[in-house]
Amino acid sequence: MASETNLTDVLLKQINNGQAGAALKRIGDLLRNDPNHPGLLTLQAEGLRMSGRHAEAIESYRRAGAVGGGARNWLVAGLLLGGERRTDEALKCLMFGIAEDPGNEEVLNALVTTLFNANRYREGVLFARRLLSLTRNEQFLTNAALLLQSNEMHEEAAEVFKKIIGPGEANAAVLGAALVPSRFTCEWEWIESLQARILDHYAKGQYGATQEYPLTHLTWCANELYNLEVTRAYANRMLPNVQPFAPRTDSVRGRARIRVGYLSADFCNHATIHLMAGLFESHDRDRFEVFAYDHSPRDNSEYQQRFLRAVEHHVDITALSDADAAARIAADDIDILFDLKGHTGWGRLGIMAYRPARLQAAYLGYPGSTAVPFIDYLVADRFVTPESSFPFYTEKLCRLPHSYQCNDRKRPVAGDPGTREAQGLPPDAVVFCAFNQSYKIDRGSFTVWMRVLAEVPGSVLWLLGQSPAAERNLRAYAERLGVRADRLIFSAFAPPERHIARMRLADVALDALVCNGHTTTSDMLWAGIPVVTARGAHFASRVSESLLNAMDAPELVARNTDEMVEIAARLGRDARLRANLRAKLAANMTTAPLFDTGRFTRNFEHAITMMVEKNRAGEPPSHLDVPDAQ
Repeated sequence: MASETNLTDVLLKQINNGQAGAALKRIGDLLRNDPNHPGLLTLQAEGLRMSGRHAEAIESYRRAGAVGGGARNWLVAGLLLGGERRTDEALKCLMFGIAEDPGNEEVLNALVTTLFNANRYREGVLFARRLLSLTRNEQFLTNAALLLQSNEMHEEAAEVFKKIIGPGEANAAVLGAALVPSRFTCEWEWIESLQARILDHYAKGQYGATQEYPLTHLTWCANELYNLEVTRAYANRMLPNVQPFAPRTDSVRGRARIRVGYLSADFCNHATIHLMAGLFESHDRDRFEVFAYDHSPRDNSEYQQRFLRAVEHHVDITALSDADAAARIAADDIDILFDLKGHTGWGRLGIMAYRPARLQAAYLGYPGSTAVPFIDYLVADRFVTPESSFPFYTEKLCRLPHSYQCNDRKRPVAGDPGTREAQGLPPDAVVFCAFNQSYKIDRGSFTVWMRVLAEVPGSVLWLLGQSPAAERNLRAYAERLGVRADRLIFSAFAPPERHIARMRLADVALDALVCNGHTTTSDMLWAGIPVVTARGAHFASRVSESLLNAMDAPELVARNTDEMVEIAARLGRDARLRANLRAKLAANMTTAPLFDTGRFTRNFEHAITMMVEKNRAGEPPSHLDVPDAQ
């Protein structure tokens, strides 16, 4: 027994000291005499893993687990399989591991993170709750809470972080994660305490300390320097440091068509395709060859079917690793590749890190700089990215002539809205609405909305009922501001067409001010509802200004919050003014640039041509302003 232990120690020491090859030869000799020895199989698996031979290592870990080698073998096999996006196989191994050792925190955490990374949140709830009942490990607690958050269990997740953080000194790295579910609860005392702690670190230049998620950060912080540095810290922490593919030097100047690629997980019933479906359908196939690199869920929605019919080359990369997906894109010799996700859920900027395309750009999904060196351009406009914003982008800005946001004129028009009574709305009152999700509702925006209600007696505010905690807290804050809680009316989420139809029951929409409505503002305008906003200080807070100008309705953009209250209150008190404005929006639907899909597509294609021709001429990227095609 002692000699076997000594031999195991010697072999393990060899493996850990970079002599895995010699150890594997000895282990192989020993396994020929005892092929099912769990300890030897485990050592073989470790040696293969340390040698980078992951496929062989996975099989050895599985064999070791199957012959009684312990839960750790199943754990490591599962983690390696998960890293290769072989999710079902990974889960099978992890389930063997948890069956063998039901209280193993590492295996439970691996189940939670594997299901989280595969967007299979519902399957992970029981494992997350079991993990929460067992562990004190802050990272495991954080992972479990974020999985609950992804199941819209916002308050439950926020309570986990309250227990982790407490009122005293806290691990800074937990603060950013804690903010994610908390923003959905609208419990501003807690939220603002987290934000204050986070800002303390940023004021000291410690942008990565809190490990904040860039998209969450943009929804509450309008400081463009902080936006850039927080995103850069996240990218440095989370994206792989890979060797980019060698740049192509062969000429394509004689190529008949520009090859355009789009990379996204949102080619389904999602806001991105709600906006982009018409663009895909309108692309000039004589001049552009369109490739879609797709890792979206297959929902078979009409939006997904329109997308599939519209694109010339559809490539499903769901099961491909980032390296393999990048190699496939490189083989297609793409002139310009657009990433449509950025630092948002299920984004795969790791693919872009390989630089598989001659030119790479970011568009639509993420309202800010990606802060990575391998994105050459960001497509924007002069409202969301004025010249004063240029220093806070690592990309060069390619600015479209009206709004950066495309829209689909073929979207179903708002149908029968039904009755106000069916939505719990008073039939004769002035109905203001604010249909942004609850994580966008900050104290400042809500205070403005309550000032509007105070100026328009009997009016109500119609909101989305996303979170019981948010509803409870918003009603309480309204009372504190002197507005009766019953003047806030909540409705559940509805399918896009039905939601746009019921919007017509409202009179005026009030915007969230740190993170505007993006698709939400376009939806409101498509339904013919005026949206009142105020000028912002970063991309996410300037989107509604961009959209309203493209709708030829700049009078709805206030210079500040006082003027926003004044504009909204005036609309609320003057029925004729509201009617005239709605008539103007209805007329502008067919004349203004915002919903002119053909005009937008021509401008977008001109932008593509400008970027690609500059690249083909061997010139470095530079800021570009695209003229209007008219």
